[in-house]
Amino acid sequence: MVRAVSEIYRKSMRRHRFGYALYEPVPFSRLYPGVLGYLDEYQRWHPILDLNDAHAVQAAGYTPLLGNLQRAKPDMRCYGPLTASDVSKTDVALGVGADASTMGLPLDVGGIVSYGTAGSFGAVLVCDGDVASEGFDFRNPFLAWLKRNANMLFSNYPDTKKYGVCIATWTYSTTNIHISAWEGASHSVTVGFTVGAAGVGHATPQTTWHRGHASNGWSTYTDQKRVVFFAGVKIKTGVFGTKEQPESRWRGNDRFMVEGASEDDYYVAEAELIGDDWYIIKDG
Repeated sequence: MVRAVSEIYRKSMRRHRFGYALYEPVPFSRLYPGVLGYLDEYQRWHPILDLNDAHAVQAAGYTPLLGNLQRAKPDMRCYGPLTASDVSKTDVALGVGADASTMGLPLDVGGIVSYGTAGSFGAVLVCDGDVASEGFDFRNPFLAWLKRNANMLFSNYPDTKKYGVCIATWTYSTTNIHISAWEGASHSVTVGFTVGAAGVGHATPQTTWHRGHASNGWSTYTDQKRVVFFAGVKIKTGVFGTKEQPESRWRGNDRFMVEGASEDDYYVAEAELIGDDWYIIKDG
């Protein structure tokens, strides 16, 4: 099966440890801390319910969200270009034979960097504006809520049986996003920066990044605040069985039983944290 570019992008950006990377950044109005939803096979986000709204949760027939829901204040930061795992960086010397304008860059840039890869996939993410890191400090209350309401969720939203259902508890969002991604080794991306950068790949508030030529082009999102990474909790269905199936056949404490539609059936569901890609997310 050919993997979607969005899935390859997600896995290749894990090394930054910001969470689940979105190849198509989602509007913050649809994906934000406390919202319930699911990702389809193309990593497109589908919101279901805002758990921050207690009245909406009650009206939908679900149990209330309980526990310590400590919300962290947004933390603003700036990033230099973020690259996929197999991307290499080459400093381009300005001078004879190296004119910034021929690379699609302003003449007054202080430096130029070229990104490429010898592997099968590469990507560069550039966020021109400040990135807001925000969410809830504790994920356990949200995971407990998912387990209590799993049967009703899987029943009300059949697609979640295939894709799982999750709650976003932390997001990284901004308003000026540019992504270039490519497959194959014969591609490159050029990025320039103004004088005053602390170093390539280490942005400071005074650093301005300029997008130059990209052999596969740039995807640009400047219309609204969008999420580029997120983390949270998720449950998904596993195998079907009968109530008599012994618990000893379940693997680990991350699996739990969900009553099925009839008395003789149940779902074995699995809980996991999403966004802790560097050591938790399963590739299967």
